[in-house]
Amino acid sequence: MQARLPHIDIARGIGILLVVAGHNWIILSSKGELYRIVYSFHIPLFFVLSGIFFNYEKSLGKTLKEKIQVLLVPYFFTAGVVEIIALFFNFKINSFTNGLLWVAYGSGPHLRWVGFWFLPHLFLVSIFCWVLLDIFKTYSLNKRLQTLALSALLVIGWLSIRSFWGISFSGVKLNGLPFSADILLVSSFYFISGSLAKDWIQEQKFQPVPFAISAAIFLTLHAATDFTTDLNLRKYDNLITATTLAGTGSFMVIAASKFLARFTAAKNILGYFGRNSLIILVFHSFFQDNLFVFLSEYTKRYFYVGLATFTAAMIGSILAIEIINRTEFLWKIYGNSRPN
Repeated sequence: MQARLPHIDIARGIGILLVVAGHNWIILSSKGELYRIVYSFHIPLFFVLSGIFFNYEKSLGKTLKEKIQVLLVPYFFTAGVVEIIALFFNFKINSFTNGLLWVAYGSGPHLRWVGFWFLPHLFLVSIFCWVLLDIFKTYSLNKRLQTLALSALLVIGWLSIRSFWGISFSGVKLNGLPFSADILLVSSFYFISGSLAKDWIQEQKFQPVPFAISAAIFLTLHAATDFTTDLNLRKYDNLITATTLAGTGSFMVIAASKFLARFTAAKNILGYFGRNSLIILVFHSFFQDNLFVFLSEYTKRYFYVGLATFTAAMIGSILAIEIINRTEFLWKIYGNSRPN
């Protein structure tokens, strides 16, 4: 197994903190500048980081088996348990059956915990990208042709990003295709970009000048525009600007992580979050959302409620991590999902 790279774990740790923050009331409800900044790159960043260690040299069958274990097993297990718990509290069989159907459908707007959508979609992205990279290899496409092909996929994905939003099927309103397949071309662009750029990303040397340039571009675009991205809600405001923001934002986090890897505290704290990012992704909504509902009954000072629920989401997720690490059955469900 390839040795862990501390700065990659740190980048994942920063990314998952942004995901939790992005689902927090302070950011999500305001739809203000913090929302636009966080959402402009935090999910593309995760697709880039997911593509770094993707090994398309493995057979398709082995890739399928691995990704089912790593992504679909924790997804279906957790989502299924959540539906069973919901049935225990409301005793509505129709609601339980519908919940299971939405779990099988796997599109974010229909799931109880919104972060779940990423797991089945990443499974789909992994298989699609295996096929695409195999085509690149079979026809010996150079980096320029690969870049052109990826750019074409991104353009097509951007043009069609709202095509399957709010459609009706047999009287049921659907937001997105199963496993969020309607954004596959956009997310695959970032996934394969991570794979193609893996040599630079894995390099551990911090480069201050490119970091400063990326930061300047990122901040200037945010100051000059209101564009952002929210793939779960099929929001991709402007092809050039949103893609540039996603690229420069991801670059900044990865570059900053190389600098932070010099410090033990960053490797221990952010690295811990990065190594356990899937568990945090799965469980943070339970602590954050439920505590928000509870506290909102007693106070309308939502800023402080938001701070409290963010803190609870992280503490609760750490508790879940430690329980999983110490429980053999749960470790088999979630442990194999740790990134390389």
